[in-house]
Amino acid sequence: MTDRYRVYTKVKKMLKQMMKLDHQGQVVTLAMMISGIVMSRNAQLSVMSSEIPTETKEKSIEMRMRRWVKDELDVEAVYMPFARQILEALSHLPLVLVMDGSQAGRGCMVLMVGVLYQKRALPIAWLVYKGKKGHATAEQHIQALEKVLHLLPEGSEVILLGDAEYDTTEMIAWVEKNTAWQYVLRTSPQIYVQAGQRNQPIRDYPLEKGKVFHLHQVGFTKTAEIVLNVISWWANRYEEPIFLVTNIHNAYQACRYYRRRFRIETFFSDQKSRGFHIHKSHLADPVRLSRLLIAACLAYIWMIAQGLQVMAANNASLIDRTERIDKSLFRLGMDWLKYALKNNLYFEPFFHFPPLTSIVNVR
Repeated sequence: MTDRYRVYTKVKKMLKQMMKLDHQGQVVTLAMMISGIVMSRNAQLSVMSSEIPTETKEKSIEMRMRRWVKDELDVEAVYMPFARQILEALSHLPLVLVMDGSQAGRGCMVLMVGVLYQKRALPIAWLVYKGKKGHATAEQHIQALEKVLHLLPEGSEVILLGDAEYDTTEMIAWVEKNTAWQYVLRTSPQIYVQAGQRNQPIRDYPLEKGKVFHLHQVGFTKTAEIVLNVISWWANRYEEPIFLVTNIHNAYQACRYYRRRFRIETFFSDQKSRGFHIHKSHLADPVRLSRLLIAACLAYIWMIAQGLQVMAANNASLIDRTERIDKSLFRLGMDWLKYALKNNLYFEPFFHFPPLTSIVNVR
């Protein structure tokens, strides 16, 4: 039995147990795509198809995958059960959501919303559009958040993080009107705030290196349509200060949350240069690329869950340093699969997130 066959048959069996699509052929094709991405570490359909252990010609398998991404599959309906399970598994903690965008395919951007766990972001919902970094509209930001809103467990504490692309009055107003979320968003030093009789750019307020300056309940932008808290934060390790808008009253707590924003970048690097190279996909249609992301995100969840299993079983020393753990959860998962195949060890694909809260010191 080849490594390809072991992986593909296990993935197919697990998906058939977990999913109900219009017909089982769709599940089988998704299993092919996930197996192809993991085994080839590449999200190009032509490369993925070469890793599928069937008697069918590779070109025929590639065309089958192309039909799958062209099909009228509802991305949210297919991925929603997996996203909801992740959120439920983590709902005993504050759910820290992060928004960010990254290039993928040909001329497309992926606007991703992930939930943070340890030092990784787990994909929850996404929006794919034609364009470049920073060119998404407030309407698109809201569309992405609306996808998440109905997945959250009732009563969850939610904190939303984002960089300066997401500080629009339209999106902030939507969050305040439709949710009870807290938020910490980076903003531009040129943005005006109105405090008392003063209406001036944030950068004009006094700030010393190593200090945090906090303006409580001030008008945001020249129009002052929204009232919020503004933070000027110049940490000693930063060359320049950063400026945040938030509805959290404790400035230091808001800064601590914002420090975690960059962790969604590890998701993109795992999907790209360190993992599946989805940025090299030749798909140029946003809808088709969005469907490809179903397979890529499920493959990612599997690798993260596998990494957690490695930690729980104290097996990290078999594929990492013996005195400490240097590898990320994603890398542990990828390397353990390779190790298990090489040594004929038992493994199972996981497409759900285990709440292993006892695991510590993972990267």
